[in-house]
Amino acid sequence: MRITEKWYSFEMPERWRDLVGVRKKNKRVDLILLWEESPDCSGLLASLKCLKRKVSKTDEYTELLGSLSCADGERRFLYAVYGREGAVSEENEDLYWRLRDQLCLVFESIRPAEGG
Repeated sequence: MRITEKWYSFEMPERWRDLVGVRKKNKRVDLILLWEESPDCSGLLASLKCLKRKVSKTDEYTELLGSLSCADGERRFLYAVYGREGAVSEENEDLYWRLRDQLCLVFESIRPAEGG
């Protein structure tokens, strides 16, 4: 399944269909474990954020994936912000880490938006 945003698009692996959902909030896209949406556990695998400015200082939860440019020269920086400890319940922790280790499949599928 291809997810399209203003600046980029990416592919969700077919085998994640019943495991991982996509939630769009403001200018970010969250990849979440579907059954972990509760006040205790967010289920957040990663948020994709497209920012105008490069973040000068990142932490262990933030990764620069690359930069995107459009035809008129406008540029954005694409970041992944990973879920923190306690993002899922103990019973789903193994699945969470296996999926998080496979996020590279999603990141490799990122393409600039049409006309970009």
